[in-house]
Order: sequence, then structure tokens, then C-alpha cells
Amino acid sequence: MRASFGSPPVEVVRDVTFASPPQRSLRLDVYRPAGGSGARRALVVLLHGGGWHAGDRSDLTQVALSLAERRFVCAVPDFRLSREATFPAAIRDVKAAIRWCRVNADAVGVAPDRIATFGPSTGAHLAVLAALTGDDPRLAPDPAHVSDAVANTSDAVTATVGVGGLYNFEHTPDRTELTAFLGGSRSEVPERYELASPSSHLDDGGPPTLLLHGGDDDVLPAMASELFYDGLEEAGIDAECVVADGVGHHVLDEQFDWVLDWSEGFLDRQLR
Repeated sequence: MRASFGSPPVEVVRDVTFASPPQRSLRLDVYRPAGGSGARRALVVLLHGGGWHAGDRSDLTQVALSLAERRFVCAVPDFRLSREATFPAAIRDVKAAIRWCRVNADAVGVAPDRIATFGPSTGAHLAVLAALTGDDPRLAPDPAHVSDAVANTSDAVTATVGVGGLYNFEHTPDRTELTAFLGGSRSEVPERYELASPSSHLDDGGPPTLLLHGGDDDVLPAMASELFYDGLEEAGIDAECVVADGVGHHVLDEQFDWVLDWSEGFLDRQLR
């Protein structure tokens, strides 16, 4: 963990169950500024990367602590990985977490109308897909996995941040991680490639979007964000795209403060 001299204290509540699919109970951690005035704060739901098949919520501990120090509340949820269940399981879990936070806004200490998503790499894909498909019944949480209150609330969000993400699957060459995530090749499940692509969900508009990318990313080239940004602009969606020269795929490791500064500025404008 990074130490921040003089930073405000952060309260962490861990392992809160928000959904119970058959594979395992899903939990989230909440990070919030300690000793607050009782005012409801903006919430950022953080989604880890890992190629949809690896990683866990602890990967974003430092991001959550840093955003909480900057006076945001953060929720960092589990979601099912591709080795446990294929698409749309992960995005349904993400939406269950958003809905749970909205239902429990009083307890969490957040404003239910000021929620954003944030993710790096494949977490960026999930963050942006969730934002562009608010309340889409095709991607709603399974009612059998969540409480009635969660099943009957909204998963719409106010803003989203994607860091080094991939946003169009329909023209992406087949790759092992993507085939495992979607449960087949493009020729086998073309409808899943379309439904899972954020670029397929621009016609109905969407919330303000910030895209950050490393200019030297050799895993998911920056062009992925630049082309998606063009699509957002054409659809009339408020968007920003910033590329960091000389930075690779692991932007959070290489330029942590740059990512946090851009994200904080954007989230401040959209949520406060």
C-alpha cells in the first residue's frame, strides 16, 4: 500500500455479501472517508481486471484507498470469472453490486443518484458496459441470486471511467480470454459478441465517459479507446479520451497518480 502523509483516514468494511449465485457468494468491500459529517457522498464502483478469468477485488485496494482519501466512497465487488460462468454472468454480478449499493445507500453513506463505475483493462470493459446498458433487462441480475429489493431497483449510473480497455468485440480477432469469457467463438455465439460490446449500445445515449489509455499499450492498443471515443462523440455522448505517451498496458502501475488525478477531476465534475 502507498502511504500518504497527512491523508484523511479511511474506514473499510469488508466481505459484505450482495449476491448468491450457485458458484459462490459474492462479496464487496466498502471504503469511505472516516469521521464524515453524515452527508451522503458520491459512490464509485471499482471493477478489477485480469482478462475476465483472473484477479480479485483486492487488486484495487490502493485505488479505493486513494479515492476515499479524495472524499469518494468506493465499493469493490466480486464478480464471477469466466472459469466459473460465461457471459453475461460477470456483468449481471456488476449490476447486482450497483443495485445493492443503491438499495443500501443509507447504510453505505452514499447518494443513490451519484454513482459511477471505474475499471482497468477488462474491468474497464465491464465498467463501461454497465454504464451504457443501465436497466437493460437482458443483463439484469438473476432475481434468484439477489434480494427482492435489489432485483427491483435500478442499475443506471451517472458516469464511467475506463482505463486501458477494449470496447468493441465484433471486430476483435479471436483470443483465448475473449472466447472463454463469451463461451464460444464469434461464429458460434455472434449474438454474445454484439451484446457484450459497449460499442453496440451507443444509439440510446449514455452517461459521461472518461477513457484513459497508455500510448505504448501492446496488449490492448490505445486505438481501442480512440475509436470508441469517436463512436461516443458521434452518438452525442459526453466523452473524454486521454492517451499517456510512453506508457504500457499496466497504466495503474506505471502512472498511478496520473490516472487518479484525471479520474478525480472527471468524477468531481460529474458527481458532485
